[in-house]
Amino acid sequence: MAAVAGSYIIVHPDHLEELIHHYEKYGVPDEMIALLESSMHMERAHIGIFTELGVMYAKYKPEKLMEHIRNYF
Repeated sequence: MAAVAGSYIIVHPDHLEELIHHYEKYGVPDEMIALLESSMHMERAHIGIFTELGVMYAKYKPEKLMEHIRNYF
């Protein structure tokens, strides 16, 4: 349910950072990463999603960061 609700919120750049903060606060950054990854392919995706996914990779999955940078520089 959170992923469905998050997919509607994530397309609004003003709410993206707050949403990420909530996922980090409750200790589920992997869920946030999955939400960002699935939202990148939406037609309403904005550049902030790509940037924030890179930040999340740097914090929690550094092994995936270089691949992300190569694909979406």
